[in-house]
Amino acid sequence: MFIPFFNKGVTLYNLDIYFFNLTVTDNGLITFYTTIFKSFISIMVLAALVTSSRDLEILSGLRKIFVPKIIVSIIFLMYRYFFLIRDEARAGQLAISSRTFKKDYYSVNKKLSYLAGTLFIKSIDRAENIYKSMESRGFEGNFEFINQENRRISSIVFLIIFFIFLVSIKCLEFIYF
Repeated sequence: MFIPFFNKGVTLYNLDIYFFNLTVTDNGLITFYTTIFKSFISIMVLAALVTSSRDLEILSGLRKIFVPKIIVSIIFLMYRYFFLIRDEARAGQLAISSRTFKKDYYSVNKKLSYLAGTLFIKSIDRAENIYKSMESRGFEGNFEFINQENRRISSIVFLIIFFIFLVSIKCLEFIYF
C-alpha cells in the first residue's frame, strides 16, 4: 500500500500535509501495479491448485519437494479438523442466538468470548484424544501417502499453458517496464 509513496522516480503527484510530504512517483505506481498483479496471479494459481487437486495429492507433492514432514503433518491435521471446529463454532453461535434475548454489544461479546474459550478447550481435549488414539495405532509422526503416478495428459497440458502464460507476463513486464 505504501509502495507508490516511497520509490524514487518522476513525481506524478505531491500531497503536502502539515508535517510530512507524500509524493507519488511513476516508478512507485508501476511497482505497485505489478505487485498487485503478481499477488492476484499467485492467488489464482493457489485456487487452481486447490480446486484441481485432492488434498492428499497436494500433501504428497509437498513431501516430494522436501518440505519437512512435521510441517506437512501439521497442514494435514489442520485441514482435517478445520471443518469439525467450524461446525462446532456454528452450533455454538446458534446456541448463543437462541438464548440471547438482549442483543446489546456487551452481552453478545461476552457470549462470543465464552464460545471462543469453550472451542479452545474442546479443541485441546480433542487433540489429546486424537493423538493418544494415533499413538496407540503406531503413529510415529509421519503420514504415509499413497503415491499414484497417474499423470493425466490434461494436467500436463494445463501446466504447460499456465507456464507459458507466466513467462509471457514476465516478458511483457521486461518490455514495457
